[in-house]
Amino acid sequence: MRRRILSILLPILLPLSVLAYDFQAGHLFYNILDPIQRQVEVTYEDPYQANLYARLRTVTIPAKVKKDSVEYTVIGIGETAFHNCPKLRRIRLPKTLQYIDSAACAEMLSLDSLTLPYGLQRISDAAFYHCPSLSYIDIPSTVDSIGHNVFRYCRLLRRIFVNPDNPRYDSRGNCNGVCLTDSDRLIATCSRTTFPFDLRQVGDLAFAYSPYLRKAILPDSVREIGYAAFAGCDVLDTVYFPPTVNTLGEWAFYGCQRLKHITLPDSISCIPFSCFAECNDLREITTPITVDSLAERAFYFSGIREADLRGVRYIGVSCFSGCRFLHTITLSPAFETLAPTALENCNALKRIYIPIGQRKRIQKLLPEKYHKIIFER
Repeated sequence: MRRRILSILLPILLPLSVLAYDFQAGHLFYNILDPIQRQVEVTYEDPYQANLYARLRTVTIPAKVKKDSVEYTVIGIGETAFHNCPKLRRIRLPKTLQYIDSAACAEMLSLDSLTLPYGLQRISDAAFYHCPSLSYIDIPSTVDSIGHNVFRYCRLLRRIFVNPDNPRYDSRGNCNGVCLTDSDRLIATCSRTTFPFDLRQVGDLAFAYSPYLRKAILPDSVREIGYAAFAGCDVLDTVYFPPTVNTLGEWAFYGCQRLKHITLPDSISCIPFSCFAECNDLREITTPITVDSLAERAFYFSGIREADLRGVRYIGVSCFSGCRFLHTITLSPAFETLAPTALENCNALKRIYIPIGQRKRIQKLLPEKYHKIIFER
């Protein structure tokens, strides 16, 4: 399960051996992007040679470099350029820099100081992924594109601040996060991120695998929780859903192992794919009568004990598969479909409660092995 969430990172965290640098100047290697405009980006050295960057402790990227008496402007840091440079503590960036590409500074274990220059426009996926010593980041007003997982696993990151003049992003209410201004969506977080009072969406992967988040008390303005927004939050034990939430994303709380109780609001109609899968301590979930479908693997290998499904019409493939503590299910009068393997390996299941007068109809919907544990009430 975890592999699927992290799969978007794998291609950008691996050096791309098909690339090669065009020339070297000083300690750095460059690719020529546009020979007419005379623009270059910093890249890594030939992947078949020793990683010279791994020995560096500080780097100053110049604004201009020369090759064969031709002067080029440095406008970017290319994909994986400084990936996995454990000793590199500081990078001084030129004012000419326009972008930091995917995983460009990922897994720099010692990076503790970085000033992003005015003029920077793009910070791509996983640009600073797993930089555990990075403590703060200020995003200039010129940045108009920020990717996914930019600061994932930056464990000491305590401050994220977006310049107030940025027209696309903001850090409203000093939330220590990055919000998309036009959609009120929180997209990037750190260890001290708070929920702004006017937040409408918790974005995809916003808090995924946070080692700090213990409580998620969502403000009443929130309407949507994105894909894997809280996935893998190992210490998250409390979630409050305001009545305004009407959409849960796939994998939203996957692997939140300390969650014990969930109460969903009446505005929810579907629990999506793997939403609460592998929540090992999840014992109880209160689903309102408005929830009419449980998608594939919604509670896969969770710790749920009782499932009150009084409004549910459809239970998807492997929905409760591997729920070894599940002992009681209460079905709805509207119940129509139990998909294959929905109750696979639920070895503790002893009671399936159904509405009075529905035995013949529901027996046709359930495998014969469950007929002896059906009780009307």
